Amino acid sequence: MADEVDRARLDVQSLPDSALVIYEAIATLEYTGRRASLDNIASATSLSQSSVDKELAEMARRGLIQSTDEEAEDGPVYVPAQRGWSAAPDQAEGHQMF
Repeated sequence: MADEVDRARLDVQSLPDSALVIYEAIATLEYTGRRASLDNIASATSLSQSSVDKELAEMARRGLIQSTDEEAEDGPVYVPAQRGWSAAPDQAEGHQMF
């Protein structure tokens, strides 16, 4: 039973729309080589910094994102806690299909 709860807690699809947009912005910023900082995420999503900050805190609490040791001018840089894709363009990541 605890396994089911943990999977639901870490399932990005269980996020509300605003948080899902933020999660996608983090992944896209990372993929394109830009820092996923509060300013950049707010700019990419057209959401206010206060609502982005609130959603980031909740997503971090749930274990969906984490902040890196790298600091941007506007605070921490965020990355997905788990990913099934490569963060580097043209480099595949994931399971081999047989």
